[in-house]
Amino acid sequence: MSNNESENNVNRGKDVSMSQRQIYILSLLSENPRGYQAEDIRKRLLSWDIDVSRRTILRDIDELSLNYGILEDERDGKTYYYADKYTLKNVDLTIEDLASLAFAKEMLKEYSHIEMGVHAVSFIDRIVKNSAALNKLQFERLCKSFRQNNVNGNKDNVDWNIEHIIQNAIDSRNKLEIDYYSFSSDQTTKRIIHPYGMLMIDSYLCLEAFCELRNEIRTFRVARIKNIECLDAQFDEEIPKESEQAFLKLSGGEKEELELVFSGESIRYVKEYESYRANSLELKEDGLHFCSIAAIAPDVIRWVRGFGPEVKVVKPQWLAEQLMEEAESIISGKPV
Repeated sequence: MSNNESENNVNRGKDVSMSQRQIYILSLLSENPRGYQAEDIRKRLLSWDIDVSRRTILRDIDELSLNYGILEDERDGKTYYYADKYTLKNVDLTIEDLASLAFAKEMLKEYSHIEMGVHAVSFIDRIVKNSAALNKLQFERLCKSFRQNNVNGNKDNVDWNIEHIIQNAIDSRNKLEIDYYSFSSDQTTKRIIHPYGMLMIDSYLCLEAFCELRNEIRTFRVARIKNIECLDAQFDEEIPKESEQAFLKLSGGEKEELELVFSGESIRYVKEYESYRANSLELKEDGLHFCSIAAIAPDVIRWVRGFGPEVKVVKPQWLAEQLMEEAESIISGKPV
């Protein structure tokens, strides 16, 4: 049997050319500075329905190394492969493509405080730069056509090195050891976590991960991670397909039933701008009933407090009592 016949028998999944497969491999090698073993690459390709042998992958790496800077690293008797970067040139862009890129660049201004946001803008500029001269001119004109108002001014000081380590750990499914500052307890604790994915909550960069200390999935605010180390240990559990609905859940804590009743102009505001925070919304005679299961952290309390007399706390009882004491304190001028 010839080599071509043998390779065709192995490609039982998605029908891709050798060049397409090598682009997939080159993408993987470029995205993670820790590198991949050949078996890791095979499994990642398989997750994309590209079923090839380890021998085929090694041959692809040999061919790619003739034109790209692919490096090898020996660690604990195992060979890891990685590449610094690769370039795709002469990209053809339509006017719709350019408009979409201009729109995306404007929207990304809100995320200029995180590495991914800055890199995304730079990437858009490189795409346009490597296209035709007319595309560059059209892109500059289109950028002036989009403008984003009310960009959130409250931005975390995110350590880009920590952000980068998290991204690589998510990709390689390595456990992380972190020193995490909890706003609610005003303490820093050491935790081992299994990073699942990053998400934005009210323009704050957060990490969804399983916490071995709390034995549950938690949402961590990246800016509150003081120290971080990527461990050699990996986690095998399935990554949740759908993330839990986050409701200003930036400080951890036990989840409770939160029931609020909004009145007056707050009804229209909550329905229009804050409905995504609720598990259920129901308009009744006494007002708009807002129900959610959430950790009642200081972030949530400040959000509720901001509605003043147009919100009534039904559950939990302790929160209703706390806000009542605060109101009485304001009237009497005495601290709580």
